[in-house]
Amino acid sequence: MQTTDDWCVSGLCVTARADRMAAVEEIIGQLPGFEVHARDATTGRLVVVQERATVEEHRRGLRELQALPGVLTAELVLHYRNVGDHLDCATTGGSS
Repeated sequence: MQTTDDWCVSGLCVTARADRMAAVEEIIGQLPGFEVHARDATTGRLVVVQERATVEEHRRGLRELQALPGVLTAELVLHYRNVGDHLDCATTGGSS
């Protein structure tokens, strides 16, 4: 059961084709629940935060990013889930 204290947030690394990076960033910025926090034009990487109510919504959101035109990779780097007074944190170890 979800309460108003329940929430999930994840940190994602999105790598876009250099010639599509601006377009990918614009699309992500328009998607509900996503926010671009940093970009590196040299590597084509975007740091994206996703906020959703459930883990399954996070999975769907990640798949949505992976399917965007111009996206080469979209990977989960960090996930926080707060359920009432309990906070879970998971990291994937990520790639650099």
